Amino acid sequence: MMETVAAAATDEPAERAPEGVSERRCIVTRESAPRAGLVRFVLGPDGAVVPDLAETLPGRGVWVGAERNLVETARSKNIFAHAFRAPARPPADIAVRIERLLAARCVALIGFARRADQILVGRDQVRGAIGAGEAALLLAAADSEGRDSADLAARFGGERFAVLTSAELGAALGREGVVHLALKPGRLAESLARELRRLAGFRAETSPAPVRGHRQ
Repeated sequence: MMETVAAAATDEPAERAPEGVSERRCIVTRESAPRAGLVRFVLGPDGAVVPDLAETLPGRGVWVGAERNLVETARSKNIFAHAFRAPARPPADIAVRIERLLAARCVALIGFARRADQILVGRDQVRGAIGAGEAALLLAAADSEGRDSADLAARFGGERFAVLTSAELGAALGREGVVHLALKPGRLAESLARELRRLAGFRAETSPAPVRGHRQ
């Protein structure tokens, strides 16, 4: 049993992945999925399980789907130790830590997009960008959704997230609070969408999952 789980947990690509798509196998579900939807973990010298969100830490990594319940299952059922084939000590609050780290990554990416002039802020700017086809990604504050958010979502045909709070969006832009923003097409929008998808998996109980807009 241990060898089977461990073999599925390595950084080796999953078999029969679609061409151009990098997949890994979740050590909890045993299912292969694009690595963009998983979280990589490495084992520290002291046996601590360390989340590697940037996927840059050295050492053999194992992967878990980017969902709070999957990470909690891996921790509570000692699946990390089986996958690493070594004593492993995941922190009791590992899912909370991952959520905070993912939120920080999202805030940082929004800040980068602002400095690169890839951000449109506020209902009117976002509505104009949607109408002009210049919005690739739409964000609404998770704690401030209302009629305007529904209107913008109805006009937008792309991916929309309500995962970050107005305070978090405001912190990313150096403002007191932000409710609506959009990103222009480009790599920053793609990177932010990936991190927001992962963050949504850790805030599923309090925030709606990403949804698709529908044009009227």
